[in-house]
Amino acid sequence: MTKAGGDPGGAIYKSDGREPGPIVYFDTDDVEAHIARVRELGGQAEDKMPIPGVGWMSTCHDTEGNEVRLFQSDESVPHPES
Repeated sequence: MTKAGGDPGGAIYKSDGREPGPIVYFDTDDVEAHIARVRELGGQAEDKMPIPGVGWMSTCHDTEGNEVRLFQSDESVPHPES
């Protein structure tokens, strides 16, 4: 995990079989609005996925098939019930 003296950050993980290359995350204050905008512009966006105690994430693909992710910080996202 990296942090470059402020808000920007990054991480390097072992490949999980996907195409090699970086995965870019865009921070947003309203992940649902941005999911709708991706879809409106012809891209594909998965419904938001909870990251308990951290926030929400959505995997998106633009009209050329490039993958990016949307992230909304929200520490109130509940942990799954055991």
